[in-house]
Amino acid sequence: MPTDDVEAAESRFQTGIDALNDGKLDVAAEALSDAEIRFRMLHDFKRAGDSRNLLADVQRQNNQLEMAANSYQRAIKFYRDAGSTVNQAGSAQALGHVERQLAHIDRAEEAYQDAWNLYTAQDDALGQGNATLALGHIALQRGKMEQAIEHYTRAISYYAKAKDSINEADARRSLADVLRLIRHFDEAIAEYQQILKVYEAMGDQYGIVDALVGLAGVYLDQRQLDKAADTFAAAYNQAQTLEYELGTADCNLGLAEIYLLRNNVDQALISAQQAQQNYTNMHSDLGIASASRLLGEINTRRGQLSYANGQMERALRLYKAEGYRIGQPETTVGLGEIQRLRGFLNRAIQTFEEARRLARSLQNDQAESQALLGLGDSYYRQGKIIQAEQSYSEAQNRMESSNSPGHATGMAEAALRLARLSVLTGRLDGAESQLATARSVTTDNELASQLIPMMLSSL
Repeated sequence: MPTDDVEAAESRFQTGIDALNDGKLDVAAEALSDAEIRFRMLHDFKRAGDSRNLLADVQRQNNQLEMAANSYQRAIKFYRDAGSTVNQAGSAQALGHVERQLAHIDRAEEAYQDAWNLYTAQDDALGQGNATLALGHIALQRGKMEQAIEHYTRAISYYAKAKDSINEADARRSLADVLRLIRHFDEAIAEYQQILKVYEAMGDQYGIVDALVGLAGVYLDQRQLDKAADTFAAAYNQAQTLEYELGTADCNLGLAEIYLLRNNVDQALISAQQAQQNYTNMHSDLGIASASRLLGEINTRRGQLSYANGQMERALRLYKAEGYRIGQPETTVGLGEIQRLRGFLNRAIQTFEEARRLARSLQNDQAESQALLGLGDSYYRQGKIIQAEQSYSEAQNRMESSNSPGHATGMAEAALRLARLSVLTGRLDGAESQLATARSVTTDNELASQLIPMMLSSL
């Protein structure tokens, strides 16, 4: 091949790299596109793939995600033609990331599986770990917890084989996140504490923040609010020092939830708004959805129902757009509660039924119980006492067999509502029995015990 043509292609390729490093993305895109054409004309498909792969990186930085996906696909073809399996696998992995950003979950899964197959053919343990970790994220996004645990566990073993301690810790953190979601709290705490030791030994300050946030989340789910607040505060201070905005956002959101549980609504509002701003700055749609959901709850508590309704609907749209099922049941329950309070009872019943189906499909006992309580309240407002009693009783039974963090509160809420119905229908013995149940489950639970005087005043 002519030396001048090779030198020209290499020169354009280097110009693209230099421009990319300087943040001149338009110049980089033009140079890399030109380099790809030149290498292709020279039948150097490996270098053509390199050029197209870097162009995809540029397009991804420019948030041109559809273009980036097309470029990664072309790079994969060039690498396949060149017989460069490792580079082909890397482009497939990157394609999966872009498809996931586009909420093309099936395509992302296919790309990650292709990457895993290619890495396996090369016996590349690190690559296998990366692809398997990504498959775990897909399973989690779909709410398939057992599958996510299986993928994360396999990723840990691949990283251990590759002797990559940091990536192994990241995979363990993902596993701990799932253990927390399925309420295996002791196992989750043990994982987070082990992960913290690894991050501290490796000097990974960002990892330390993420592990502390996860640990604080377990304490929050267990309703150990003092421990949760202290741990979130420690993570927040470190995130601030690092100027780690996503870590700061996660801490603000966790602290907002603690404030709301403690009925400090004004402080909860400030922290949740700050979290939402942090997430917006970092273009984190899932973070914005989580903050919007909590702001919806806060504004419901403040009586600003129209604003709360908008926040809940926004959260639900974002969760659906991202294909993220886990956040949807609680958000749908919140939306149903707002509709009930606004007097749209038939619409609220439909929304609570949808929330119940979502929660059951994800084995989320707490969200299902809250949906049933909302159904009961809606039927009560319509004067349908039998349906209301059935819904309350089912919610009570669901919470009684659950180990979810709010099971005591859920049982107390159901019992107090059933007591109210018993008074209404003249069954005073039944009311006394339900009040005794409410007191028994809240004896050692400060948050749940706050319900009794509030609900008794309405009986």
